Amino acid sequence: MIYAEKKNANEENFINLLEKSKGLLVSEIKKDNKISALDFEELVCKKMCDVSVGTEFEGTIKQTGVLAFPDIVANGYFGVEVKVTTKNHWTSTGNSILESSRAEDVERIFIMFGKLGGEVDVRYRLYQECLPEISVTHSPRYKINMDLPKGESIFDKMGVDYDILRKSDDSIQQIKSYYRGQLKDGEGLWWIDEESESPSPIIKQFRSLESEDKERFKVDCMILFPELFKSRANYERAAAYMITEFGAVSTSLRDAFSAGGQQEVLVAREKKSVSQILSQLHDYVPKIVLRINEIDEELLKFYWQVSSIEVDRIEQWKELIDKDAVGGLGAELPSEVFQSGYEEANS
Repeated sequence: MIYAEKKNANEENFINLLEKSKGLLVSEIKKDNKISALDFEELVCKKMCDVSVGTEFEGTIKQTGVLAFPDIVANGYFGVEVKVTTKNHWTSTGNSILESSRAEDVERIFIMFGKLGGEVDVRYRLYQECLPEISVTHSPRYKINMDLPKGESIFDKMGVDYDILRKSDDSIQQIKSYYRGQLKDGEGLWWIDEESESPSPIIKQFRSLESEDKERFKVDCMILFPELFKSRANYERAAAYMITEFGAVSTSLRDAFSAGGQQEVLVAREKKSVSQILSQLHDYVPKIVLRINEIDEELLKFYWQVSSIEVDRIEQWKELIDKDAVGGLGAELPSEVFQSGYEEANS
């Protein structure tokens, strides 16, 4: 990384410095394209320092440290993030969207990208102009594409300025909201962040979860996914939720809700034979009542695919689970089974 005290912030002069540095870098790595990423970063810093002699940037360019962002800072205002690939393309994985290690006072960051594969070349570009998407490793990170057409960055797609997003307190939520709007049926978001309820990055089998977690998963699914109560239940969104929130997978998810066949429960004070999922709905009534009022309103709107959440969430949910529940689950509507369970629990 490279750091410097803040003086004058003249972008035109800094771009001129980058252009001259690029020329020197191309000449250097054409002689030896076996250079390592660390050595390339040091070479970028050296060439920038050489070019800065006699300019306002002289003596201000330094590397900032292994984990800092960006790799190079000049005048305490401009930064350079260094990337290099041995492949014949202009793409790479970028930095965390949270930018928690960003150097203070650095406002304008450029990427200096070395391509060692194919025809050796170096390019530089304003950081936010070449970030098309978000990728996920252990946390959300930007993708880098030096060939990205102008106006097609992730920020252009979201309709938000890069500097506004990076300085906001809810950058993760804004990005999640954008990607949620792009999801197809059965798809979900997966990355580990401060909101994830998954206790570990390790993917487990659903059957190995603690009983309490299995129960919580079922309760959440009954609340969030009304399609489970259809005559032909759809488990795609529930499967995605199992991964994103519980870090688990199952090859027989349907069995978690349907195995065991018909069960007898009291409905309107009469014994009725109902499907396994309705029997579980009856038994989980107290937990559903508590949980439905804990869930974030925006999350409910997203999963229920509605524009607003009513004051009485239970009544709104009952309408949703009854909507397509005809045949296959028995003569009783899900809301009727729920209501009987509620009356039993509160009698």
